Amino acid sequence: METPAVPTAFRVTFNDYRQDPNDSDVLRRAVTIHADRLTFDSDHIALWLTGTEVGRFPLSIIESVHPEAGPGREQESPEELRARYPRMGQPWTQEDDTHLLALYQQGERDLEVLGKQFDRKPSAIRSRLAKLGLEGLG
Repeated sequence: METPAVPTAFRVTFNDYRQDPNDSDVLRRAVTIHADRLTFDSDHIALWLTGTEVGRFPLSIIESVHPEAGPGREQESPEELRARYPRMGQPWTQEDDTHLLALYQQGERDLEVLGKQFDRKPSAIRSRLAKLGLEGLG
């Protein structure tokens, strides 16, 4: 008898910034996908959850795939994340971009510090800087 797969979150890391399929305003170096199975066909990896494909990526853009959560490692809920990063998921304004670029050009490179100033996750700061043309971050 086959043991049912336990859903987990897989962190798919890309070899370059990629446009987020769910948000055209965001570039990402990685995505987290909840899945219970991985398959490979020809030149793609597919992620599945309860028999439904939930993600498909060309192998040529994949740097790594690994389980995101496991025993002993708790993930923050969306509510906990939003409490820490109140502007998480909100669109960036032109004023935000101007302010972020000014701070970066003045030498502020600490993503944690910038994240606190903008009430956003450090990874969101890294992604936005890349979107603004400042490659090589991360």
